[in-house]
Amino acid sequence: MACSEPSPVIEAVLADLLSETRETRFADEHGLSTVRDLSSWRDAVPIRPYQALEPYIDRELDGEEAVLTRSPPYAFLRTSGTSGKPKLVPTTRHWRVRYRGPALYAQWGLYFKLLGLTRLDEENVLDLSWERTAVTSTVRGYPVYGISQRPASVGSGDWTPSWYDAPWSVDETGQGDYFDRLYTKLRLLAGRDVRLVVSVNPSKIVSLAEHLGRSADRLMRDIHDGGLNGRAHPLAPASPELARRLHAAMRFGDGTLRLTDLWPRLSLLVCWNSASARLYRSWVERLVPDVPLIPFSATGTEGVVTLPVDTHPSSGPLAINQGIYEFVPWTADDGGAIPSDASTLDFAQLELGATYRLVMSQANGLYRYDVGDVYRPIGWVGRVPRLEFLGRAGFQSSFTGEKLTEADVVGAVHRSLGESWPDCPVFSCVPVWDTPPGYTIAMERTSAVAHLSAGRLADRVDRELSELNIEYAEKRRTGRLRPIRVTWLRHHAFGRVDQTRARQGTATAQLKHHWIQKDSALLDTLESLGQILPSPTGSVCLMAGA
Repeated sequence: MACSEPSPVIEAVLADLLSETRETRFADEHGLSTVRDLSSWRDAVPIRPYQALEPYIDRELDGEEAVLTRSPPYAFLRTSGTSGKPKLVPTTRHWRVRYRGPALYAQWGLYFKLLGLTRLDEENVLDLSWERTAVTSTVRGYPVYGISQRPASVGSGDWTPSWYDAPWSVDETGQGDYFDRLYTKLRLLAGRDVRLVVSVNPSKIVSLAEHLGRSADRLMRDIHDGGLNGRAHPLAPASPELARRLHAAMRFGDGTLRLTDLWPRLSLLVCWNSASARLYRSWVERLVPDVPLIPFSATGTEGVVTLPVDTHPSSGPLAINQGIYEFVPWTADDGGAIPSDASTLDFAQLELGATYRLVMSQANGLYRYDVGDVYRPIGWVGRVPRLEFLGRAGFQSSFTGEKLTEADVVGAVHRSLGESWPDCPVFSCVPVWDTPPGYTIAMERTSAVAHLSAGRLADRVDRELSELNIEYAEKRRTGRLRPIRVTWLRHHAFGRVDQTRARQGTATAQLKHHWIQKDSALLDTLESLGQILPSPTGSVCLMAGA
């Protein structure tokens, strides 16, 4: 109904935003008492990046009341910091109960419908999109945590599913080993009727499936004897019959224990499937074959942008009941902040196939916020556009104007590996300052690439990058960039990096894989963890392929 008649929904959201600003410092400074419609809202409030909103957020952190919203913030959500230092986003009970909670109920309602169920019991779901953790960080007395960390529900309108208190959803400290927590989930849900696995980022489903394969013998031993990690556990009874069935599945299959062996009625996977996340699709399908995959909502710490309403593989309609959304036409060389007085379009004015920067207003106090994300309309649901997330504006690497993107790098590696691409190991492209500077492909050395030397693969990738990116080719031709280098890593090296980041306090949903890095820090981390393989000469393989 909202998609077919969007105007009343938008009017209600704007009225609520204005109500939330009433008698606040922000309203006084921007003359919002006279604002009645979207046109006057745009005239009164300039477009701002986070840095320009930060002084208001600092006032809230200092305890000042009614700065951005009438509903006071009770906590601040920390972003993953992919665009620089982490940001702190205020979260209020009003925002959680009126907006965030209902969005999640709507999203999960689609999953129930697709599974033919009216509700999901706790054993039917492995929900990797959030985890119950204790709050261990504060800023000026306010709790601070990631959006995937849910220390407490704030009421019936907040997202409080039947598995909220399930033991596989709770991590009391938030400090446990990442892979140990994955194993605990697998063990406690072994033999249960899991129908659905949900994650924000597909890398977590990959980690789960690969960890099951690595832990198969340990898991079958625990299942046969009873217990968790060899110790008695009330929710992990012995089941020799299940252990025998899993062993048979491995013996008569390809020797790998799969999620569908553990949960034969697994019927649906949910995760992001656009921008760089789409590159995981073939990987997920190989690890969890014959299980449909649909997208998670386009959502971030700042707010929800799209919600899935059907089985479209990569996108959903704009979530018009979540905020006020405006759009600015975007081109690939435009990575700076949107001018504060830039003209914007509303969603009805968008052209299919064009690309746009998003400006968002949410009831958490982020008003006309320059999100930094790029979207492309690819269709319509009623009168509302179906938007596909393309990535961050300006998320690229450039030493001398080559403007290398994730799509460039993935395309070059894809073409370099040819028929081996479906089994491509995890990799990332790292900018390395040198004289001249250049790029290093850090790639896990698996059987799929065992036939290649670092130098041979580096030559191929360098050649393909020059085909895909003419600026890169010109910089290589003129000697302003050195040739690509390849550094071999141990198998599961990126998993070890994620494990280390999780131990250091990064929320697991924020452990996002990037196919191109902003700097060379990743190589330092890999070396410190002992994940870089020695070169044939015996030295650490940082210069392979030179």
